[in-house]
Amino acid sequence: MQKAKFQIKGMNCKSCANLIEEKLKNLEGVIEAKVDFDSKKAVVAYDEEKTGENNIKKAVEESGNYQVEDNSEVLNEKVQDSKFLPLNNNLFLPLSVIIAGLIIAGAIIFTNSKNISRQQAAQLLPNNNLVVQNPQEQNTPTKAEFNITRDDHIRGDFNAPITLVEFSDFECPFCARHFPTLNEILREYQGKVRLVYKHFPLPFHPNAQKAAEASECAAEQGKFWEYHDKLFENFSEGYSLEKFKQWAKDLGLDSDRFDNCLNSGKYSQKVQKDIQEGNQKGVEGTPATFVNGQLISGALPYEVFKQIIDNLLVNQ
Repeated sequence: MQKAKFQIKGMNCKSCANLIEEKLKNLEGVIEAKVDFDSKKAVVAYDEEKTGENNIKKAVEESGNYQVEDNSEVLNEKVQDSKFLPLNNNLFLPLSVIIAGLIIAGAIIFTNSKNISRQQAAQLLPNNNLVVQNPQEQNTPTKAEFNITRDDHIRGDFNAPITLVEFSDFECPFCARHFPTLNEILREYQGKVRLVYKHFPLPFHPNAQKAAEASECAAEQGKFWEYHDKLFENFSEGYSLEKFKQWAKDLGLDSDRFDNCLNSGKYSQKVQKDIQEGNQKGVEGTPATFVNGQLISGALPYEVFKQIIDNLLVNQ
C-alpha cells in the first residue's frame, strides 16, 4: 500500500470536500481517502499496482476548479487485516469505532427524528454530502421561518402541512442525486407535502448561475417545473447556453422570448436574492432542504426524510 498526502487549492466549501472525497473513493485502486475541508488537505491510501499518485491528483483536479500542490508525500505502509489504516492526523478511525458510532447515531435519530440534527445524520450517513456544524452548535437548533407565497416555485398542494424548502444548484451532482428523492416524497405524500424551490448556484459551477436564470425565463412562460426537470434529467450531458436554449424549444417555449430573456440576464438579481436568503438561513452547500424550517443538509436517502415527515405528521 502507498499513502499520498497533498494540499488542495480552490476548495471553498464543505460540500466540495465531500465531492472530491467521494470521487477518490470511487477511483480504481484507492483503498481509502479522506479530504479535510478546514485544513484543505487530502490523505489517500492506494494500491500502487492499480493506480498511481498522478491518477489521484488528476481525479482531484477534474472534480472542479482545483489545484493540487506539488508537495505530496508518498510512504510505503503494510496493511494489516485486523487494523484500521495507519494514516496520520487521526483522519481515519478504527472500524470498530465507526460501527459503534453508526449504531448509536441510528438509535438517536430514529428515536427522536423530529428534532434530528445534522451532526446525528452525519454519523448515521457519513458519505452523503452533509454539511455539519460544530457539535456545540447542535445544542440549540433553530428553525428557519419562510414567507411562502404563490409567487414562489411550489410543487404540491399549496396548503400542505409539511413544507420542504430546497436551496439547490442545477449543476451540483448531489442535487441531481437528490432530485428523484424529492419526486418520490411528493408521490408518496400527495396533499401532505409541498416543495418550494430556491436557487443557490455555487460559484465554482460555471453554468449554474445561467441554468438558474434559464429556469426563471421558462417560469416567465409558465413552465418552471418542466424546465427544472429537463435540466436535471439532462444533467449528465453537461450545460451550455446553446443547450439551455434548445431545451426551451423542446418544451415548446417561445424561442425568441426565451433567448432574449436569457441573454439579457433579466433574472440574475432574482437568483442572487435567493442566494442571499440562503446565506441568511444558514445554507453552506447544496442541496439544503428545510423540512418545516429544520435544515437537513445533503442528499440524504428517501428513508431519512420519510422518518422525519412521518413524525411531523403524527405530531400535527
